[in-house]
Amino acid sequence: MVGAEGGTLARPADAAGPVRGGTGLASLAVDAALAFEPATVLKDLRATRRRRRIADFDPFEALYRAYLTGITLSIGVLLLSGATGDTKVTGADLAAIKADGGAWVGLAIALAFAIGLRSGGRGGPLVVEAADVRHVLLAPVDRSVALRGPAIRQLRFLLLAGATTGGIAGLLALRRLPGPPAGWVASGAAAALLAVAGGFGLALIMSGRRLGRWVGGALAILVLAWSGADVAGHRVTSPATLLGRLALWPLSVHPVDLVAAGAALAALVGGLLLVGGTSLEASERRAGLVGQIRFAATLQDLRTVIVLRRQLAQELPRQQPWLRLPRAIPKSWLIASGRTHGHAVPATASPRGRLHTRHLPVWRRGWHGILRWPALRLGRVAVLGAVAGLCLVGVWNGTTPLIVVAGLALYLAALDATEPVAQEVDHPDRAASYDTPAGELHLRQLGPPAALMVLVGVVGVVAAAAVTGGSATTWQLGAIVVLPAAMCALGAGAMSVIKGPPPALSSQAVIIPEAAGARAVGRLLWPPIMSVLGVIPVVAARNAAQHGQPIVTAAASVDQLVAVVALFGVAWVRYQEDAHRWWDSQVAEAKNTSGRSRPPVSRAK
Repeated sequence: MVGAEGGTLARPADAAGPVRGGTGLASLAVDAALAFEPATVLKDLRATRRRRRIADFDPFEALYRAYLTGITLSIGVLLLSGATGDTKVTGADLAAIKADGGAWVGLAIALAFAIGLRSGGRGGPLVVEAADVRHVLLAPVDRSVALRGPAIRQLRFLLLAGATTGGIAGLLALRRLPGPPAGWVASGAAAALLAVAGGFGLALIMSGRRLGRWVGGALAILVLAWSGADVAGHRVTSPATLLGRLALWPLSVHPVDLVAAGAALAALVGGLLLVGGTSLEASERRAGLVGQIRFAATLQDLRTVIVLRRQLAQELPRQQPWLRLPRAIPKSWLIASGRTHGHAVPATASPRGRLHTRHLPVWRRGWHGILRWPALRLGRVAVLGAVAGLCLVGVWNGTTPLIVVAGLALYLAALDATEPVAQEVDHPDRAASYDTPAGELHLRQLGPPAALMVLVGVVGVVAAAAVTGGSATTWQLGAIVVLPAAMCALGAGAMSVIKGPPPALSSQAVIIPEAAGARAVGRLLWPPIMSVLGVIPVVAARNAAQHGQPIVTAAASVDQLVAVVALFGVAWVRYQEDAHRWWDSQVAEAKNTSGRSRPPVSRAK
């Protein structure tokens, strides 16, 4: 039996030999009952499991790796933040940031709160191991005691990540805004830390009270709407806006912002107190899905990660599309638009007496796949487009690092938009039954996603025009950038979906093993980089405007290079399978040739 100190219970002195009578046995039973404290036993069991896991763990090697990683990241952040060439903000722009900057930062913090509310409504945010769910949570142990330890460990990691992100954001703000460097880093880290703590606490409250997904979604929308009203009305009413002003304390200090800090900490404490009410079924479901997501992420299988994340968020497609497209289109439309491809189009008479023809089935099927999206996914894609547009406004105003955020937002939208292609990739046996080559089929399936990505770009242009007062420069630059940026992001998303996880042992790795590491990094980083390249014309136009040159000419000249990148992505989708097949045949032929040219080995008798 496990004792209070993690070992086995020692027998009393009078029980050293065979127990005679009832005195020794009763004393042992009383001692065992007193020693059986659920919290202590659970702590000992987890400590023992932790010791077994790290039995072969070298702490000095881990510290050395952490040291090297920290130094490398610090140097990289410092060099990149100083290499942008951005100038200090002064005058009216600085006054506008002091007045409204807190509301914009608060909108990002409100997004963290909304994510926490949605996660809590679906049984999150705790990720408990399956063994703990099936054995510990079903044991006669207080569930609050069993879950508080994992909650604190997960909170530590989230706070570290949040503080690091906030510190980097403060370091980037230092390049453009006046104030002490330590103050910017500290205020950014503090605001991000409180945002993470508040979002995690709200998630624990939602899951502990089991309020459900509809309540969590409604509260998330309410929090975002409250912060959005502060941005639109130039007010400070939301707790998220107060935390946003806390991030700008190097510009102006408002002691009332500490009220929001106290509210975030109170939400965290309340969540830790209510953690015991978390649903057992939701915990088991999250344990299985999160384990699969981690395994898929280890294999760099992005498509599997996306599918499992949708299951985790209970993001199910609709049974019926929002709008059902007709199975055929009028023949007169094809003739009028000249899309008969130079041959007769078979037509059938409809019951209404109008000639129709079956045409573009891949197009219809792709749109039906998109029209079956739930409202949440449609809203997410629209929000990502708006985020890209707002970030490009920040790039135009001089904050160059935001171009990475804009490119990544379009890349995430493209991962959702390429769902028709992804569905075909998920069922390779079905594609093998078609006469059309896989590359050509995938290229046809990019039609609806391409139109959708252009709409996402239009949403970004509208959002940029809304914050700039509808200036002519915004519309001109948006008209030039929207198409190549959308196509680059689409090509990046299609690459990530089609290529799948890297093979365990490929012919390229056999021939050039030294390049295996670089190739793996390239597979992972090239699609996001390609998406970021699509919005580079905005930087060229800004530099042209600073030197008194026409922005349209500068953006159009860079657009030509961006168009080449987009065409490369489209060509990759069409011919990548043929190229791989050709390469494999060349490798096999080289092996056969080398085997035939090798002289036979004579054996001595």
